[in-house]
Amino acid sequence: MEIGREILWNAGSWGRYITYLFMVITFVCLFLGLKKRYAMWKIGQSVPFDFKSLLWQRIGYFIKSGIFHKTILRKGEGFPGWMHFFIFWGFLILAIGTALVALQDDFTRLVFGWEYLKGDFYLGFSFFLDLAGLFAIIGILMAMWRRYVTRPQRIDDNKPDDLICLVWILAVLVTGFLVEGGRIAATKPDYEVWSFVGWYAAALYSGLDQAGIEMAHRVLWYFHMIISFGLIVYIAYSRLLHIITSSLNMMFRGVEDSPRGAIAAIPDFENAEEFGVNAIEGFSWRQIFDLDACTRCGRCQDRCPAHATEKPLSPKKLIQDLKGEWERAAAGVKNEEGIIDNVIGEETLWSCTACLSCQVNCPVSIPTFDKNIEMRRYLTMTLSKVSSEMKLLYKNLQTRFDPYGMGKSQRLEWTEGLDIKKATDEEVEYLYWVGCVASLDDRNRKIARAFSTVLQKAGVSFGVLGPEEKCCGDPLRRTGNEYQYYELAEGNVELLKELGIKKIITACPHCYNTLKNDYAQLGGNFEVYHHTEFMAKLAREGKIKISPTVEGVTTYHDPCYLGRVNRIFDDPRDVVNRVKKGSFVELPRSFDEGFCCGGGGGRIWMEEHHLRINHNRMDEMIAAKANTVVTACPYCLIMMEDAIKDKEKSETMKALDISEIVAKSI
Repeated sequence: MEIGREILWNAGSWGRYITYLFMVITFVCLFLGLKKRYAMWKIGQSVPFDFKSLLWQRIGYFIKSGIFHKTILRKGEGFPGWMHFFIFWGFLILAIGTALVALQDDFTRLVFGWEYLKGDFYLGFSFFLDLAGLFAIIGILMAMWRRYVTRPQRIDDNKPDDLICLVWILAVLVTGFLVEGGRIAATKPDYEVWSFVGWYAAALYSGLDQAGIEMAHRVLWYFHMIISFGLIVYIAYSRLLHIITSSLNMMFRGVEDSPRGAIAAIPDFENAEEFGVNAIEGFSWRQIFDLDACTRCGRCQDRCPAHATEKPLSPKKLIQDLKGEWERAAAGVKNEEGIIDNVIGEETLWSCTACLSCQVNCPVSIPTFDKNIEMRRYLTMTLSKVSSEMKLLYKNLQTRFDPYGMGKSQRLEWTEGLDIKKATDEEVEYLYWVGCVASLDDRNRKIARAFSTVLQKAGVSFGVLGPEEKCCGDPLRRTGNEYQYYELAEGNVELLKELGIKKIITACPHCYNTLKNDYAQLGGNFEVYHHTEFMAKLAREGKIKISPTVEGVTTYHDPCYLGRVNRIFDDPRDVVNRVKKGSFVELPRSFDEGFCCGGGGGRIWMEEHHLRINHNRMDEMIAAKANTVVTACPYCLIMMEDAIKDKEKSETMKALDISEIVAKSI
């Protein structure tokens, strides 16, 4: 007996024609559903997007992160990651197998008289298809267990569609094996033991005679065909649409076509009559597409510092609430009152620290802060509706050019006793951009002094702007005050160009991000270094010799805008490992998983309600038994020192900027 099987066995004389009729109907219905969805995406604003740029990088990212699940199988996501892996790869292999069957039956056999589904290849083919189907069933059962039995906190919004999809997929898989089992029970070839799941399924037909087996098989075959094609149609009308939207979004967003830390500029800013967004149609089509790509997995919510400290913000809920508004708008339901305070609360918007943890940890690369900032812009510039804290911040920045309102006369007080050049008076290779906090906050002035000492000992030619330095504009831009930001930033860029500044060093990640990423939109293309990068470079080049001086247990806190946003992880750790004399402990939440201090997104200038984010972070450091908390951001230093005092750990713990330690170790 030749090893192989008859395609469409027992389907009847009309089986082939019925199958292809259903297939045509299926793909027509799928196309119409996707066409309707496409029209819904287009209610957003048109924005230019060159998909062909970085095309191979986009495809490569999708293969790595989508097909092979790199982002889905992240640390701490083992169960849901493997669950999705089993379902995805199970169905992918089954789809490839079905395509190979159709290719042989409708092309190679008819055109060339060639059949490849026979012999040893057929045995291996059958084995791997059964294995794929079994793993897909295991994945579906894992999904059901997780969604309806263990129910982690982030799975808090089960919908009927979720259950329909899971049961429907399971029915397709189970009936597929029952159909295979019926064929094996009727034809009884010994080699079909390689179809090991179908082989055991054949035992279910043991009580039937040959005619009964064939009748049961035929009924199940048609039922399986109908529900399989029906499932394909259902993709366009259910959460299964993420098969398409999430895949595309990984290619749209996974390879970033602009720096991660940059905020998109307002188009035609000078002629705009209204700023920001308060109607769903005000978002771009790409932002609308983000909403449709969301799978409600909740990873963003798990990693949101605001949500972890009982603030009203959940990135998942924000995206889903906007999605609901979009679907209503696409159906013709008008929201005359707008999104803000009716769909998304103001406190929700102001709870965000702009740490981008939600975006980086999203398996399909959905940004959330870009929607938040549009609504902040509407509140700030269109309605002028901000808190008294923000009004004071804006006033100080408008009149004194710093958040404290202290003025330019105090910007050089930290240099007392140091021979610091002014870049406005003489030519220097590097500009040290001190930043408002290190210039004007007493505690953070120690950072400026320490880092200047390091630069001087290394023989670096550098200078500062002194009274001519103004705020970089980060607090303005990330709280939505784009107009005031532009005024300030354009003036800064103009000054830096007039002075011929090419290279800039700063100790503040927020200044670093603004100078490097935001100013590029204004023609300010500078070579910008963070002080951790620069000190690591000096150490590697032998220009400074760092001795280990830090006793006890040392840990390092990743500032969001240094690490997650600008991908600077290794240089700070290189420096810390050079200065530590005792042991170094890596915090559980570090690198891309690093937990925010709570000061970003303008939050350091606002009163914090509910639980404090810096307390949450400090609990992790206390659990690690750290004696020295090293950070590389003035905001983080303020927040960590406050948390140490609040937790009454001042006798056993201290927080230091990395430059302070290096200055004492060279």
